[in-house]
Amino acid sequence: MFAASAYGMEGGIYMFEINGITKEYPSVKALDNVSLSLDDGELISIQGESGCGKSTLLQIIAGIITADSGTITRNNVPLPEVPHKRGVAMVFQDSLLFNNMTVEENILFGCPHKDRKHRDKIVNDFALAYGIGDLLKRYPFQISGGQARRVALARALACERELLLLDEPFSNLDKDLKENIIKCTREFCEGRCAAILVTHSEAEALKFADRHLYMEEGRIL
Repeated sequence: MFAASAYGMEGGIYMFEINGITKEYPSVKALDNVSLSLDDGELISIQGESGCGKSTLLQIIAGIITADSGTITRNNVPLPEVPHKRGVAMVFQDSLLFNNMTVEENILFGCPHKDRKHRDKIVNDFALAYGIGDLLKRYPFQISGGQARRVALARALACERELLLLDEPFSNLDKDLKENIIKCTREFCEGRCAAILVTHSEAEALKFADRHLYMEEGRIL
């Protein structure tokens, strides 16, 4: 569905390394010496029970919260402290769309391209892939939770970052729609970016990712 260079990404070589990440709160150790690596374009899933540290790990990679110890590097260079300079895009459990922007404006918020024709193509491609073409002029408070999910996915992908973080992104979608959205998301990622999918669903993990990890009590098993 998506051509490999449709949005200007040339697929440079990069690798993310997460080494010895620990995060502790007063009542719980959320992450306990977590390490993993992602090769160029690799799609992985992380499964585990609620509270095992999956979402905390994604937020640390994104730079939203700070680890107590450990390092995260890209091409052996530490990631910048400023989140938007990390080469990372994230879809949260809550869609977190901008309520003062239309669906179209949300999708284009982080898009690196300024040319109007190019931006129109990006919006139209995502509108077709995710079935949100009739929503583009609406605002987030005018669409359903499942529709907001699809818009949030489109917004993250349109940013064209090197790493996509997905925190339960396919919830609030019915079964038939979910399978198509997973397929479209995987197709877009292939050849463009690495991705980490956090999910409770083994079926979602198997459809999206090529490598599967499991977390329990803050550790990757």
